[in-house]
Amino acid sequence: MTTEGDPALTRAQKFGEYVSDAARAAGYDIDSPRGGGKKALAAKAGMSHASVSRMLAGQTIPDPKFFESLADALDLEVGRMLVEAGVLSERSLSYEELRPQEIDPREVARTLGITAPDKIELFVTMAKALAETDEQPASRRSA
Repeated sequence: MTTEGDPALTRAQKFGEYVSDAARAAGYDIDSPRGGGKKALAAKAGMSHASVSRMLAGQTIPDPKFFESLADALDLEVGRMLVEAGVLSERSLSYEELRPQEIDPREVARTLGITAPDKIELFVTMAKALAETDEQPASRRSA
């Protein structure tokens, strides 16, 4: 049960709810009395089981060094997680999203489910050819 927007909640409680919802969505059984989901999340994020339990309970916000591994374990954007933790403002996140980022076509291919090495190389070649076409002046493209 989330109480999103409740002004009485502390930052740690709001973050705990955010991470708990994300953990459930990612398939971690964090509500089990045996704690298997919490242990699995702790292992994947490189955190202690006790730290994960306190974070999910809304008692603490993890050390910043764990945000990237925690985001990876939950399939979340690190920037969004930092905003939810109150570390960054929404405005800061928007600025970061506007900055151009280098895109690795091999990683895009893997994200799309292309796993065969020859097909990945074909995808990379095609992406480079398309990018070069877009960089040419319009007068040369129509010829």
